[in-house]
Amino acid sequence: MHLSRRGFLSMSLAAVPAWGREGTATAYLKPGDPGYEEARRPFNSMIRLKPAWIARCRTEADVIAAVRHAKELDLPVAVKSGGHAFHGFSLNEGGLLVELSGMANRLLEKGSQRFTAGPGLKLRDSYSWLMERGRILPAGSCGGVGLAGLTLGGGYGLFAREFGLTCDHLLEVRLVDGNGEVRDSRDEAELLWACRGGGNGNFGIATSFTFETRPAPVALASQRFTAKGLDAGGLARRLERWFEIAAALPDPCFSAVILNGSQATVLLTSTRPADGPAFRSAASACLKSGFTSKGALTRPLARALGSYEGRPGPLPFDNVSAGYYRSFQDLKSVAGGICATVRETPGLIFQVNTLGGAIARGPDSAYPHRDYPFLGELQAYWEKGEIPPKLAAGHAAVRRALADAGIRRHYRNYPDPRIADWQDAYFTGTYPRLQELKRKLDPDDRIRHPQSVRLPG
Repeated sequence: MHLSRRGFLSMSLAAVPAWGREGTATAYLKPGDPGYEEARRPFNSMIRLKPAWIARCRTEADVIAAVRHAKELDLPVAVKSGGHAFHGFSLNEGGLLVELSGMANRLLEKGSQRFTAGPGLKLRDSYSWLMERGRILPAGSCGGVGLAGLTLGGGYGLFAREFGLTCDHLLEVRLVDGNGEVRDSRDEAELLWACRGGGNGNFGIATSFTFETRPAPVALASQRFTAKGLDAGGLARRLERWFEIAAALPDPCFSAVILNGSQATVLLTSTRPADGPAFRSAASACLKSGFTSKGALTRPLARALGSYEGRPGPLPFDNVSAGYYRSFQDLKSVAGGICATVRETPGLIFQVNTLGGAIARGPDSAYPHRDYPFLGELQAYWEKGEIPPKLAAGHAAVRRALADAGIRRHYRNYPDPRIADWQDAYFTGTYPRLQELKRKLDPDDRIRHPQSVRLPG
């Protein structure tokens, strides 16, 4: 039987189970219940927020029921898929958490190769499932990240320069708004615009994404370069030279430079062969700049991606965006100071990644930073307990230096709760439009976190 979208939505709403009704697919947990800590647990072990209730949703109807009950009790709602929100924005204190890890369905349409997935699908599962079918959705590299949060904030990784951001591949989205009503981007084009980089936890809970996919590359070429025992000046010179080398890379190539202690490391990858002219030229330039390397490595794509999944959590850290840059000139006035701080601060990492390429040619969206070819990250890691005072001081010093250099734009998926003007930093030029959608979809500000889109006025 064929149903119109309006008819489908009516049936969906009629099937919504009551809160806590026996036999519903959703498990509602409170502190102390078995499974509560597992459902609450964030990737950052420093986040100790405890929701009063956790709704472990398995279907869109479960999400509707949870949001409507939160509305009845006047509870704030947080949304968690992978739990990798750096500073706990996927949790709240004393509210309702809608936990989506069980909504990990996936479907690849024959012919069109459109990929429909649930919000709880993890990147490692998305990659492996699609690669078995000869396709890929360009995304990040950390395997445990949830597809929903990554997409809604932008989503870049090794393939973004060649194919575009994850959000650029988003074709359709369904979500439950702050009133517990289903919205579909096929009926509301503004919803698709906002979900392409407008951030998560703002005005609804996404329940289904449909993406364009790409043919999966057969292999990934990579090479790592290191320069050790550097003083601050040596680190700054390697950083400047990397910017020059990276600016000349063609779209199939990705690169990052990582400063950690007295060592500078460069990663270079490509979906083209390592013996191609662009890869060889970049590698030669790195070697001439004082880096050493054990040589290039070409591996089947699935095996290569597994090596970039990162350290498993939970673990303590304080990671934030270090800003967007057009070139080294944006950092030149403070590069020496940043390098000195990193060199003298164990556990502090300063990293810059390549953007540009297809990202700059992406569709109209709430993601506003397409003309910036570089993105920085500031990371702090320690073993246990609170952040060591010296590491905290170094982290703060680098953040001040970036502000002094006039770095004002930041990546929404690497939030920093200490940014005062975060609205403009994350959503330069697009924030008022996002606010209008917030007014329409969540007029009571039900779905919120410390840096969610605010209601106008």
